[in-house]
Amino acid sequence: MAGLDELLSGESQTVEYKVRRSPNAKSYLKSVVAFANARGGTLIFGVDDKTREVVGIPADEVFTEMDAIANAIMDSIEPQMLPEITLRTVDGKSLILVDVPAGRQCPYFIKTDGIENGTYVRVGATSRHADLDWVRELTQECAPEGFDRLVRRGFAITDERIETLCERMYEVARSHADTNRRGTLRKPTVSQLLTWGILKERDGEVLPTNAFLILEGDRELVAPLQCALFKGSSRATFLDRRDIAGDVMSQVEGAYQFVLEKMNMGADLDGVVRRDVFELPEWSVREAITNAVVHRSYVERSSVQVALYDDRLEVSSPGGIVRGFSLDRALSGQSRPRNEALAQAFLYMGLIEGWGSGIPRIMHEFEERGLRAPEFQDIDGMLRVNMWRPTAEQFAAFLHGWAVTDSSGLAPDNKDNKSDNKDIKDNKSDNKLDGRQDVTSEEEALLALIREDPSITQARMAELLGLSRSTVALMLARLQQAGLVRREGSRKAGTWVVVDGGGR
Repeated sequence: MAGLDELLSGESQTVEYKVRRSPNAKSYLKSVVAFANARGGTLIFGVDDKTREVVGIPADEVFTEMDAIANAIMDSIEPQMLPEITLRTVDGKSLILVDVPAGRQCPYFIKTDGIENGTYVRVGATSRHADLDWVRELTQECAPEGFDRLVRRGFAITDERIETLCERMYEVARSHADTNRRGTLRKPTVSQLLTWGILKERDGEVLPTNAFLILEGDRELVAPLQCALFKGSSRATFLDRRDIAGDVMSQVEGAYQFVLEKMNMGADLDGVVRRDVFELPEWSVREAITNAVVHRSYVERSSVQVALYDDRLEVSSPGGIVRGFSLDRALSGQSRPRNEALAQAFLYMGLIEGWGSGIPRIMHEFEERGLRAPEFQDIDGMLRVNMWRPTAEQFAAFLHGWAVTDSSGLAPDNKDNKSDNKDIKDNKSDNKLDGRQDVTSEEEALLALIREDPSITQARMAELLGLSRSTVALMLARLQQAGLVRREGSRKAGTWVVVDGGGR
């Protein structure tokens, strides 16, 4: 549950206020039902919903009111639930907090009104009646096996279709496998598809689940993935757009290629080999897109969206964080797949590495490059990832192994996001050493560290010297320009060499 200060900051999708308990229990029961059918929430008695003033519940009535609220919830809502009801005090005034967890047996409804008229959902800061389509979606999303493992009755399935899907998955798996795995990789079998939940066997008949149809790219279940390039940092001006239909594997690859086409690219000499480098880490870009496709809600009909702006790459996935889970837990590396059958298929195809490992690795890749950390947001049923693009100066500095001049690591608005070597040359001249006599005491200490351990990393240099990594990178650039130190080998596997006579 959120802190009390946060809960009292205003009504929202997960917070609602009531001055007092109304004799008409339905006035607050519909909010309890709505929270349970969404992602949970807190109903607070003793706060004016119009002014946010803490008016409190009379001290001699608090426990009677708590019992009445608990009894109404127990007796009037189905499936049965019992939220945590607690007493809190603010400025000497008593508040009753009803903390409702996200339900696992949706849809919840008010018994006397029945499931058709008594089901409510949370939309913004209000509780609204759910129509029959919404009730159906809640039922499917909360199915014990998960929506993707539900059998799709009425859909014909043939051996040819199963074989075609197995061939497609095998083709994708081979394209992502290294040499060692490719030698041991085998095409999926019907038995494996049954184990993963992509197929189900009932009364001797093999039936497709939603996962089978999603992997095939069934139009009823899989909306086209929407890609767009915008001018500036808003959606006001389209520069290019592309809708990618087909199976979900093609959607991932198509969106990934769209981003690579639109991103800036430079060249890096890794040892003596020239390699192309994109402004954002390629693995992280693919991972964000893949996660958006495999972990989205397929109950909803909206599209995964991949949008590139001047300052960021934005990947949005319908459904948000899976109910009963939290964004903080996802960021810490924990995982609860919404679509376990799809996740198993993606794991086999090499599109994901392992549950829970993606977000920590994305954060690590951005930190290694000195880029602003990606932002993960759960906004009104949409999980959004913002990956901040570097400025032209930051990207050029990375390519040449120099310090980023904006040591904060933030990516300001970037109107001309093109890498230009002239910027590099200008930056070099501003920091040039005139001779060995200009070596500072900190640079002398840095040279000493290199002599002691030529394979020392910049992170370790910064730690031992008590400096930031950007400062260490700038010092190294100055020493390299002055001919006092050089790098031998690749960026990752090379070593530093102090030139004879380097230092004072």
